[in-house]
Amino acid sequence: MPVASRSLLGRVLYRGPSLDELRQHYAKGGLIDDRAPVTAVSRVRIEAPPATVWRLLHDLPGWPSWVPGVTSVRQGPKGTVPDEQFRWKLGGMPIRSTLAVVEPLQELCWTGVLAGTRAVHRFRLTTVDGGHATDVLSEESIGGPLIALYFPSAKLRTVLQDWLEALRTTAETAETAETEVPR
Repeated sequence: MPVASRSLLGRVLYRGPSLDELRQHYAKGGLIDDRAPVTAVSRVRIEAPPATVWRLLHDLPGWPSWVPGVTSVRQGPKGTVPDEQFRWKLGGMPIRSTLAVVEPLQELCWTGVLAGTRAVHRFRLTTVDGGHATDVLSEESIGGPLIALYFPSAKLRTVLQDWLEALRTTAETAETAETEVPR
């Protein structure tokens, strides 16, 4: 049932699926929790090939250098692979996440826990213009009691848009630097 058709009380008290179910059935199944009280989708076209975009997304420890608000990322010993955990801070808040999907040049998806909430976040990459550009879709759902009262979908949408804009700027700058010919 879409969020808009549920009662305000139902959205405010929504706990959502367990973290394991979110990872196994939603994240690994190509879905976010569309029943969650907080959801957002954003898209950007990046004038850089998928390999350039993927390098930035896949390098989790490098996120603090370009993702707004991310101050640290600690990966598990196996790196950026499915079912590996990572810890990070966004806006000073610690997040405990587990990678669900790592499909090179196509998708990066994880589940996460923050302050009693459970989220699914995914990036999907699509090659455009014969490989010279990339369409990136970012979508996220956040479930947990009371989350919609202090972190509405509009705010999440802004966070996703800021992240994608930083990704676009960083990838296009990197691509320009790689293609410039020394004089």
